[in-house]
Amino acid sequence: MPATIVELRSKPDRLKADQAERLRQALLPFEAECPDQVRDLIGLIDRKTASRNKWTFVMLSPEQNAVVVDYLTKNSTRPLIAVRLWALCFKHLRNDTGEILLTREEIAEKLGIGAEHVSHVMAELVKVKAIITRRERVKGLRGPGMVRYFMNPRVATHLGGQARDDAQAESPQLVFTLDDFRR
Repeated sequence: MPATIVELRSKPDRLKADQAERLRQALLPFEAECPDQVRDLIGLIDRKTASRNKWTFVMLSPEQNAVVVDYLTKNSTRPLIAVRLWALCFKHLRNDTGEILLTREEIAEKLGIGAEHVSHVMAELVKVKAIITRRERVKGLRGPGMVRYFMNPRVATHLGGQARDDAQAESPQLVFTLDDFRR
C-alpha cells in the first residue's frame, strides 16, 4: 500500500480559521453601506486564510469547464488570452458569492493586456453564461454603474451542499450552439 502524507492541523490553526469566518461575518452587515471596502476586506481574509492552508478549493464541473475551454479556443477572437483569463478567474473567487475579485483593470494588468481586451473576452464568456455580470451603482457617478463579474455556479463554486444546489438552480444554463464547436 502506498504511503500518504497527511498534514495535521493544530488547534491554533482551527481557531484561526474560525476567527477568519467571524471576521467575514462581522463585515457582511456593512456591505450595502461600503461595498468596495467590504469586498476588498473579505477578499483579503479569504486570501490570507487560503495562504495559511496553502490551497483553495473550488468545486469545478469538469464537463462544463471543458465546454467553456473548447468554446474559447474555437470561437474567441483572442483564444490564448481568453483561456488565460478564464484560468485567472478561478484564482480570485470570493468564497461565499463566487464574485471574481478583480476589476477589469486588475485582470488586464495581471495578463499584461489592455482593458479593452478583457472586456471583449468577458463579453464572450457572458454571452455563453459562463460568467454572470451585475451592475453596481457607484455613489456620485452617473451611468449604469460598475460591472461585477461572477462565476456561474454551474461551472465552479466554493459552496457546498444545499447552498450549492440552490445557487446552481438559480443560475442560468450555459448557452452554446453546435456551430460553436464546428470548425
